[in-house]
Amino acid sequence: MDFDFIPFGNAYVKISECEGEQGFNCWLKHCGPDAKSPAADCYTGDIVCQHGSEECYGNLAEVCVKSMLNDDPSKYMPFVYCLEANGKVSTSQMEKCATISGLNPSDVTACMNGDKGKSLIAAAAKKTAMVPGRDYVPYIEVNGKVLKETSLLKETVCRDYNGTKPEGCKF
Repeated sequence: MDFDFIPFGNAYVKISECEGEQGFNCWLKHCGPDAKSPAADCYTGDIVCQHGSEECYGNLAEVCVKSMLNDDPSKYMPFVYCLEANGKVSTSQMEKCATISGLNPSDVTACMNGDKGKSLIAAAAKKTAMVPGRDYVPYIEVNGKVLKETSLLKETVCRDYNGTKPEGCKF
């Protein structure tokens, strides 16, 4: 079963075409799947996160760690859980979670502050914008089918999993 986590949520990129307009919806109109010719700055401008700068910081940390751990969910998701566990993302929490995940916090910070981080968050923005009909988060698909009721995630994954059921699916 494939798993992909895209830490971008309902964030959007400030683009010149949307000055003075409703940010998120305008961004999707100009940069999403229905845009005829996407704006040049669709994924590279300043990012505005639904829940503020703390969420933007967390998104950036998560895309960096995801990349640093070779996009392996069994390695990067513990970092995500740790970072978001207490509902408040901070530098000290990121450093603690990076260390627990076997990473050097200064390497994560270097990614976040460098071109690599910019490139990774731009890719997350583009991937998020290109999901047709996405109007909520978390947006989850299991085997190509949208799962709107997130409380059914474990049940759905376990039902659809092919092969020997993992321990977590024995209920």
